[in-house]
Amino acid sequence: MKLKLFTFFLFFVSTIFSVDAQEIEPVHYAYANYLGSGIYRTTGQNASLISMPFSYELGLKDKTSYGLRLPVSVGFFDFELADIPNLELPDEVGTFTFTPGIAFNYQYSQDWLIESYFDIGYGRNLTTDKGVTVLSTGVSALYDFDIKRYDSIWATRVYYASYDGNGYDANDSYAALQIGIDTGLPLHYQIFGYQFQPRIFATAFWYFSEVDFLTPRTQSFDEEKNVTLTNSLEFGFTLKFSKTIGYSWAGIDRLGLSYRYSKNFSAFRLLFSFPI
Repeated sequence: MKLKLFTFFLFFVSTIFSVDAQEIEPVHYAYANYLGSGIYRTTGQNASLISMPFSYELGLKDKTSYGLRLPVSVGFFDFELADIPNLELPDEVGTFTFTPGIAFNYQYSQDWLIESYFDIGYGRNLTTDKGVTVLSTGVSALYDFDIKRYDSIWATRVYYASYDGNGYDANDSYAALQIGIDTGLPLHYQIFGYQFQPRIFATAFWYFSEVDFLTPRTQSFDEEKNVTLTNSLEFGFTLKFSKTIGYSWAGIDRLGLSYRYSKNFSAFRLLFSFPI
């Protein structure tokens, strides 16, 4: 059994959206565990969301492994990129989201792995004292193959996420298709006693329903400032370590950087796990 935990590095895996804590709240934070960790920038004021993908492996039976998903995210208002190098941490938490679930992985063949999950949880904006119920489910197929000396993984994922306000009118949902490839270079290096392999990846997202980063249900909000996604592209690189850095229950096995792009939207992401 293994408990995955990220510690200090989580402050670099923050998601920055355009939000004003004093206005009617958008509830982007409800999607924090599914849109992907990173440093996102749109327009206006910032609210940082730090995602922590905790998980706990329960066991293995025949070709099926199963475990608990325990992703947590916390958000901070008025926390900007400039604060990160100086380690100027926020004074208080603005949002909190916890979406526990269960995951099943099935090793269909030596090359094919099928993954699935179902989460249901809760998110709350501690500034406005309002909460939402969050639900998400998805299924993925991962194919391992080699191109000469380049070991590669092709991933296809379909997932759905939604939220619904608890005692007030706020709800939204989206579904997405993600396709990507992760390829390892035929090179290996060592640093501080850890061997690693450089890897590059590219992935594309298609949203069956538009993902709107600014959708408070109010006429007083300027609709022209909405940042809406229908698709996006992402590419980057990672260093895959041969063994986990840190303890088995508290460490990282990947370290990388990527860039995600869509119309009216861009994001630099620092990565600490499988990127696609």
